[in-house]
Amino acid sequence: QLTVTDDDVIEKSNLSRQFLFRNHNVGQSKSLSAVNAVALMNQDLRAKPLQDRVSPQTEGVFNVPFWQSLDVVVNALDNVKARLYVDERCVFFEKPLLESGTLGTKCNTQMVLPHMTENYGASQDPPEKEAPQCAVHNFPHNIDQCLVLAHSEF
Repeated sequence: QLTVTDDDVIEKSNLSRQFLFRNHNVGQSKSLSAVNAVALMNQDLRAKPLQDRVSPQTEGVFNVPFWQSLDVVVNALDNVKARLYVDERCVFFEKPLLESGTLGTKCNTQMVLPHMTENYGASQDPPEKEAPQCAVHNFPHNIDQCLVLAHSEF
């Protein structure tokens, strides 16, 4: 069984980069819409949508039996704190993790096999001294980049 979870809803900006969603899905649950879209492609797939963020606050949902029942974990996260938490849980429960995610214009993919490969939390990108211009003009995602963009445009 596939478990899909996301506590967010679909926004118009998601449509250009998340291929399972359509205009009629805007405002709907990401996990429920994704499971419904995949069910149309493969009626034999057993998938369960959840609408919970995986975090220390939801360990009542994502408890020991939940983690023990998994064969593999696949991430698609845009937030380092969540990625580190899932990585930590996978190492603890000895579950393989296909770690993937984005942060601004950066992306990461990494296969983590507990006790065999380096886990996501074991390494860190060096801090950037300056925001790349493509990030500033196309994907400003922090206050400094927004200020640089505003200054350059006005």
